[in-house]
This record gives sequence, structure tokens and C-alpha cells, in this order.
Amino acid sequence: MSDAAGFSQSLAEQAPDGPLLLALSGGLDSCLLLHLLIKAGLGPRLSAVHIDHQLQADSQGWARFCQALADQQGIPLAIEKVAVDMANGLEAGARDARYRVLLPLARAQGATLVMAHHRNDQAETLLFRLLRGAGVQGLSAMREHSEQQGVPLWRPLLGVGRQTLESWGAALSLNWREDPSNQDQSLRRNYLRHTIFPALRDRWPGADGTLARAADHMAEAGELLNEIAVQDADSLGVAGASFPLTDLADLSLARQRNVLRWWLQQNRATAPSAAVLEQLRVLHLAAGDSQARVEWGGFAARLYRGALYLASREAFQPWQGDVLWSEGAPPPALPHWHWSKQGAEGDIWVLRPPGNLQLRALSGSLVVRRNGLHQQIKELWRAAGVPPWQRRQWPLLLRDGEVVSVPLVGLADGEEGDNSERWYLLPSNEAPR
Repeated sequence: MSDAAGFSQSLAEQAPDGPLLLALSGGLDSCLLLHLLIKAGLGPRLSAVHIDHQLQADSQGWARFCQALADQQGIPLAIEKVAVDMANGLEAGARDARYRVLLPLARAQGATLVMAHHRNDQAETLLFRLLRGAGVQGLSAMREHSEQQGVPLWRPLLGVGRQTLESWGAALSLNWREDPSNQDQSLRRNYLRHTIFPALRDRWPGADGTLARAADHMAEAGELLNEIAVQDADSLGVAGASFPLTDLADLSLARQRNVLRWWLQQNRATAPSAAVLEQLRVLHLAAGDSQARVEWGGFAARLYRGALYLASREAFQPWQGDVLWSEGAPPPALPHWHWSKQGAEGDIWVLRPPGNLQLRALSGSLVVRRNGLHQQIKELWRAAGVPPWQRRQWPLLLRDGEVVSVPLVGLADGEEGDNSERWYLLPSNEAPR
């Protein structure tokens, strides 16, 4: 009891500033953490969220239990239902579904997301990832303080073992619920927990702590690799989702792979396999192929003028529209780009002459008359350095079937610039730049 009280006091001293959002499952770990946070005096800035995965017949009973617990402690609780995609397995699908809700919710509240992971979870995560062939970054497992997609995460129980938590919960006479799926050893993590780890503890009684310390060592090594990657990225001219390949070969193979992994992680891309990473590394050898690309998961990297451009696969898709833009009306919506009257970084200027206009996607036959000549629009864009995928996403402005304005190029012969409105196309957050 006194240990729990002392730990609770330490929470008051270690808690990040600002709102705190606790992921409350209803199990021992999160229920105990809720109690400790309240005892630490953090209740006024604490709220909770319960994720209903809808995987159990009594999932609503879990939600009601969490609601009653939150009401008892006087903190607000959000209950969110999610649909779990099991394409990559139940455990991975449930985790992904949770974070798809937890991270945006914490971000909207400006809160630190508080998770109840403990030392045994850390050891299991390390061994689990080791068996999947993870590298140093993956084996660093979890940190007490970290960040994911711009959301700060806090795991205050990470240094405490499950057995200690159970003793604290019993001493405090806490109520919690046991998840029956935790006994299902067809799930890989449960197999590690109930079969592998008991055998390890019999032979090495301090196995959990030893593996947790190994994860800390890996985290430190990962920080060093990140520092090297930042230096290399700066020397290569990496900027956002653009990665110049020109001087990549000047680095050792290990540093090439390291900076590419770092770049993908910074852009929140799914971690690629070793084979995919190698395809990215050597993509510059296809310099003459305007369609050269590497795709994995929901992401793609395209090669253009010696640089990789990264985005979701969908963000590279062409626009195939043909829509009316009436005079005086706002411009029609476009995928991947949005219209603005104010310029900003990454904008593309467009002059809109008067009249009712048609917005149309580029086709090979479309030309614009400029300087007395009919010029191929795709050649004008190629000369201006427009990447191939953007040539298929920007709208051309036509009147009576004739192109009268081309983004980034200007007006056709006979159109008056003084009578035209200046608009800007701005890339969406998902669009490659």
C-alpha cells in the first residue's frame, strides 16, 4: 500500500503539463493507473477514453463498467466503438483500430495520451518484435515518454512489473475486469505470455527486467542512429516528403538504409520490408523511367529528376474530371488539391479568365495557343519541371472546347490578364510535394 502511495506521489511530480487522456480498458493495469492518477491530484486535468473493439459478446458490459468507474472518480469518459480489420491478424488489427481513435482524440484535446503498459508488456514487446526480425528501432520497443503522429505519449507504469501491480490492486481493493481473450494462446502474444515467459522465468528469474533493460539499450542506440540520419538527411538535401538520391551512394550502405528508414518514419509511412527498402535505395538507377516507383502497403514512392517523392498510393492517382466552373461561382472541388485566393508554400498559380469555363483533366491531345503557336501542354509542363503525376491532377480551363488557361503556364493568346482572377492550387496534406 505504501509503495502504491509513494508511486502515486511520483506521478504528481513526473506528469507532463496540460490535459491528460487515459486509455481505460477496464483491466487491472488501466484501472489501477486511473486510481493512482487521481490520488496524485491529477484528476482536474484528467479524462479517459474506452475503446470498444466489438470483439466480445459482453463488450458493452465492459463499456458500462468503465463508465461507472469514471463516474465514481468524477472524470469525463468517451466511449468509442471501432471496427477491427483482421487482414494482418487480430492483435495488429485491434491495435491499429485503437490508435486510429486515440491519437486524433488526444490531438483534438491538446492532451498527452496516457497508456497503462508495464514492464512485462515491454519484455513481451521486445521478444515479439525480435521474433519478427525487427531492427534496432523496432527493438527499442516502448518509452515512458514518446510521441506518435505529433501526439505525446506517457507510460508511467513501464518500469513496474505485473506482479507488483497485482499486489497494489489487491491491497487497494480495486475492481477490474479480466479479458477472457487473454487466455487464448492461439494469439501470438498470449502464447509468449503464458507459455514462453513462464519457462524463461524458471530458468532466468529476472528475465522481464533484463529484456526491459535491453529495450532501453536499443532505444539509446536508436537515438544515435536518428542523430546520424538527421545529419545525413541535411547533407543530402532531404526536405519533407522529397528525398534527393544524387549523393546517396557517397554514404556507406548502412547509412543509406538508415537515412531512408528515418525519412520514411518522419513521413509516417508504413515500415517497409528489407526488400522494399533496397528497391527504394536503388531506384535512382531507373532515372530514365518517368513511371519508376516502389509501392508497399498504402504508400508509394515515385522517382522524378533524381529524387524520391513519398505519399499514399491514392495521392498519386490522376484526376479524371470534366466539370463546369460557372462565372461568379466558387471553383469545383478537386482531389489532392484545394483552391485558395491566398498564395502559400507549395502553391500553383492559375489565372481564371471571365465566363463560364470547363475544368478538364489533361489528355495527350490537348494544346494551348500561345505566341501564335499550338503548344502541347504536357511539354510545357515537362519543361517547367512539373512531376508526371501532377500533370494528371491539375485542371485545365477551357471555354467552348478551347484551352484558355493552364496552371503554372498562363493564358492562351487573346485572353486578357487584367480581366482574369488569380487563384492558387494548394496541395492537400496527403499530396506529394
